[in-house]
Amino acid sequence: MIRGLLFLTIISFWACQSSDPQAPSTQAMVSYLQAKADTAYQSGSYPYFTDKMLEKLGRGIRNMPPALRASKVLDYALVLVLKGDNESCIQQIETHLQSVNSFGEINRSNMLFFRVLALAHLREAEKQNCIEFHGRQSCIVPLAGDGIHRMKAPARKAKKYYEQLLLYDSTDYQSRWFYNLSHMAAGSYPDSVNPAFLLAPALFEAETAFPHFPNLAMACGVANNNHAGGSSLADFNGDGLLDIFTTAYSLADPAHLYLNNGKGGFDDATEKAGLKGLTGGLNHIHADFNNDGLTDIYIMRGAWLANNGHIPNSLLINKGEARFEDQSRAAGLWSVKPTGAVATADFNLDGLLDIFVGNESSRDRNASELFLNLGGGKYKNVAPQLGMEQFSFVKGAVWGDVNQDGLPDLFISNYGETNRLYINRGGTDMLDWRFEEIAEKAGISAPAYSFTCWFWDYDQDGWQDLLVFGYDNRKAHMISDELCKEMMGLPTTGEYPRLYRNNQDETFSDVTASMGLNKLIYAMGGNFGDLDNDGFPDFYAGTGEFNIWATVPNRMFHNQGGKGFQEVTMAGGFGMIQKGHGVAFGDIDNDGDQDIYHQVGGAAESDIFHNMLFENPGFGNKWLKLKLEGTSSNRSAIGARIEVFLATTEGPQTVYHWVNTGGSFGANSLEAEIGLAQAIGIDSVRIFWPNHEGLLQTFYEIELNQSYRVMERNPTIEKWQLKSLVLESASHVEVEKKHLH
Repeated sequence: MIRGLLFLTIISFWACQSSDPQAPSTQAMVSYLQAKADTAYQSGSYPYFTDKMLEKLGRGIRNMPPALRASKVLDYALVLVLKGDNESCIQQIETHLQSVNSFGEINRSNMLFFRVLALAHLREAEKQNCIEFHGRQSCIVPLAGDGIHRMKAPARKAKKYYEQLLLYDSTDYQSRWFYNLSHMAAGSYPDSVNPAFLLAPALFEAETAFPHFPNLAMACGVANNNHAGGSSLADFNGDGLLDIFTTAYSLADPAHLYLNNGKGGFDDATEKAGLKGLTGGLNHIHADFNNDGLTDIYIMRGAWLANNGHIPNSLLINKGEARFEDQSRAAGLWSVKPTGAVATADFNLDGLLDIFVGNESSRDRNASELFLNLGGGKYKNVAPQLGMEQFSFVKGAVWGDVNQDGLPDLFISNYGETNRLYINRGGTDMLDWRFEEIAEKAGISAPAYSFTCWFWDYDQDGWQDLLVFGYDNRKAHMISDELCKEMMGLPTTGEYPRLYRNNQDETFSDVTASMGLNKLIYAMGGNFGDLDNDGFPDFYAGTGEFNIWATVPNRMFHNQGGKGFQEVTMAGGFGMIQKGHGVAFGDIDNDGDQDIYHQVGGAAESDIFHNMLFENPGFGNKWLKLKLEGTSSNRSAIGARIEVFLATTEGPQTVYHWVNTGGSFGANSLEAEIGLAQAIGIDSVRIFWPNHEGLLQTFYEIELNQSYRVMERNPTIEKWQLKSLVLESASHVEVEKKHLH
């Protein structure tokens, strides 16, 4: 992994050698980020640069009296794991334990050292196998096939120490979880697991009959190995094929643009796109912000870093042929606050997309911003005058239309504080425009510790409901412990998500338990889509926490016709146990069903992993794809409501869809990819456009399993001929084989 000053040298080389020079504004941002990266590296205060931290701790240990040295040795060993130097960590702990004659039985005084020792061996096992010899099934539980480690020695050492920890304390459920994982990695699960500490094989079996989604990221050339970040599926070059854009947390992590080559794989077009050197970005979204018909990108930076997170965000304007310019300063969007979430909508229905920037505020600093799009590429922060300049630790933000009045409303998910729902009451101009905050009155102020969120119509009644994930990480080191307890049916103390059903009167009912979602999910990222094209949205949660012990499966839930949710994590092959972040649903191969791209990795320097691309195997259900283009509405048609009236063997049915990028962490395709189950025909399609008039258009003679372009106000609908693909081009398959063997 590229680190520190070496990274800066390489970026400078790229800038000099590039045959496609960047715009001056982009070069200025690259230079700014280079300087921030240099400062971060030298400061020793950033989790993804640990050299200076280790230097400082090392000096402290050398000068520490022997009686006080133990805690410092432990701190130093933990940072070595954060760095990824597991062998040095192991050596440090073994040397210390031998020096104090404590390398025998585990006791209260040495127990923490053995926990770190076991973890270091397990992390080394992952490094030598899951990263250096990465395969399609790497780190997907239950570990099988190429998910079982080739170099088994580190996993075998880890399970030895975890068994000793469990013999010392059988209620150590975190060690029980890792003990069973270590056996899986070594290929000795379940036969060689101590029966007293076995997690039964039934816990890892398919929850229900459900097809497997293969991970084709390596074969398709999009399995870049980096930290936590965002993901977007969008057609950035206008060729009718969905491309992939990713960002990652570290200021040493470059953004990547992968263009769909139409041959079953992707080509890295980052440099040609003018994006080389644009680093960092825990999250991002995409939309046509300037209404020129090209999809742009907004990158968020600085989250979780408090005073160290004063890093600017980026507005990347697409100049055509998927070439981008950073226009943050010129647009009036320059801000150096730690940003946790961004959401876009045309809140005043003037045809221009506005941007809410949710910052992580502390002690009345870093207020959130609402940037009004003034046109001509300019924005103005109107949050203060609209009463939306909140000082809270924002972790999620989404626009929706709660009361179906055509005006976008804003939900804000706050960490450790009451969540907010701002109902858009409208106005004639910015002088009298008004939002009303009603979260408590609406019954959706909980959970107090929350993160990812989204509006969706989970029960398909035509009204947008709300899902907010609980994320109480005040005991971050206990996340794996809590997961293990939940698997074993034991009491837990974590925060559940909240699924709120829209009561159609600006209030909501909590239906979490009745819908089967009273589970500890710990979602950092996530999004929703329709896995089986039955018309009811499903969701995938990217799980984990910064803490290096937070190794839990990412989780997929299948909507049972609006009556409840069935977990299909194991059945579908989605249970990857590395840190999950940006999730994006979209029809990558143009076969009518939605695939999933998942940006994987954590925040610590060593917490990197290969991203995932799950191909949808298909379910045989009908579908409809619509690409909407606004004229008086915003060009992306974000906020448009689509109603598809179906003929079925059971009578008339309606499927509802809203145009947006989905959840607050990861960005879905803006094309309306709508599942129609076993419909026998489409009677009509109605589109409510997001403009001042509340324009409604109705279209007839729409065919099943077809794609269409729809331009606002045009009375005719145009068939959109898209090329279907078979993912995994031969060249990329050969690359994967060479990498594995």
